Amino acid sequence: MNKKLINVLESVVILAIFLVLIQTFLEDFAVIIGWKMRFRQQLMITGFFFDLFFTIEFTIRLYYAIVNRKAFVYLTSERGWIDFLASVPLLMLNSGPLAFSIFFGGRAFLGLGGMLNLLKVIKAIRIARILRFLRIIKIFRRIKNTDSPMAQRHVANITAIGVTVLVFSLLIFTFFTGSLEVKGLDTATLSHQENLAAHLSSQKENIPTLVASLNILQETEESLLIVKISGKAVYSRFDNGYYEQNFGPGEYSYFSDGSFEAFFDLRPYVRQLSRESLLFFVIVAILVLAFLFIYSPHFAFTISDPIHIMRRGMREDDYNLEVKIPEKYQDDDVYKLARLYNEKYLPLKARNQGDENSPLLDLGLADIKDILGEDDK
Repeated sequence: MNKKLINVLESVVILAIFLVLIQTFLEDFAVIIGWKMRFRQQLMITGFFFDLFFTIEFTIRLYYAIVNRKAFVYLTSERGWIDFLASVPLLMLNSGPLAFSIFFGGRAFLGLGGMLNLLKVIKAIRIARILRFLRIIKIFRRIKNTDSPMAQRHVANITAIGVTVLVFSLLIFTFFTGSLEVKGLDTATLSHQENLAAHLSSQKENIPTLVASLNILQETEESLLIVKISGKAVYSRFDNGYYEQNFGPGEYSYFSDGSFEAFFDLRPYVRQLSRESLLFFVIVAILVLAFLFIYSPHFAFTISDPIHIMRRGMREDDYNLEVKIPEKYQDDDVYKLARLYNEKYLPLKARNQGDENSPLLDLGLADIKDILGEDDK
């Protein structure tokens, strides 16, 4: 493939990575501040197309790697595993189900996990979005913040390790606590809504009693949205227009028992998940910036710069700059080598240069006077 075309495609991919990170931030930010659903749906659909784009990118890269018998190299040293984790699982677990729900209605989303596991499905889907942060590593590899390839590679590798460990620690902790049934906001919310739905369902044969209970809940239970008996709404906290503008996939729960149906508000729980996602986003961003603007200059100062000075001194005859050795780093291996360079190599280099120039240096003022015939003056 033409090298120029490859560079253009790589630039498009980098731009897409920046844009998908912005989209991820805005999607959670929109939930927290309460943007209207039509704007949030646009962000969700945009995320779907981004994940589809990255899935196609991964498939193409893997295909060419297999054709060239470099699949293992691509998946390991070229970090193809990042391309996979930040595309295929997200398309299947996050943006795909959300887009499917938007196109085919909220019930489709509810059907994905079942009534009892709805909150776990929502949490798993949203936590999986953390995988998008792995793409920051792909950007970092292309940031040329130093002239040293060694420093660039070292900082890129340590950033990859740091971000990967953080992301997978968050994922493992989330799913581990979920598998142990650790009680939290999700289980407390689900249990409360299940009990309330069961209580109301027991009154479905006595409509006056049910209506009286609903009138009390109107003032005391903000999470109860809609109650239906045989498909007919007997209670609704808001009108249909409000639901269309303010509720999206996964932001309400649904319980049914025969002819009884109840819908509950899950937005407080979803907002909590969005706050956690933004916190993760900020932590990863700060981690990457710290490596870029703090650790990278430190590595250059303590490793790359001394090596660069010594390399030039050995390569260039007229370059005799000594390596400055900070007192607090004087026991480091690099500065031990630099001390030998300053105290042994540079003096030896100067003597050798002096020996090479000795015929010229041995010609003194007396010799010049003799040549000019000024001995008797």
